[in-house]
Amino acid sequence: MINKYIFLLTLCIPLIGQEDIKPDNKWSGESVTLYTTLQGFSMIDAKQTFMMNEYRSYYEDLEPISYAHEGNPFIGKSPTKDRVVLVKLLSGALTFYGLNKMKEKNRKKALIWFNALYLIIVIHNNSLGLNINL
Repeated sequence: MINKYIFLLTLCIPLIGQEDIKPDNKWSGESVTLYTTLQGFSMIDAKQTFMMNEYRSYYEDLEPISYAHEGNPFIGKSPTKDRVVLVKLLSGALTFYGLNKMKEKNRKKALIWFNALYLIIVIHNNSLGLNINL
């Protein structure tokens, strides 16, 4: 249920504030696609965090997992779903705000780097056994 709300909010974030952008600083189609991809990676990372917590709640007594832990200091060592959602929404909104202030050329470069970083995080989580079936 929470995943549906995250998905809807991340799709709507690029549309917020588009009318107050200077005419020469509008987002290109490529930038919108890169930002949407970034938010998709963020949603996958959140789902992987939920999966880690679910595994711990069921199997921690039988087989503790010491290899998987949350590395985001804002979410904490034992994250809750509401904290994960809140951090993802706030970081997504702040990222959008910062990207909105950039020129298109710099925005594309930043989005490419953000996407590469998030892709590495998702692949690392996947290597720990936190697989996502899309």
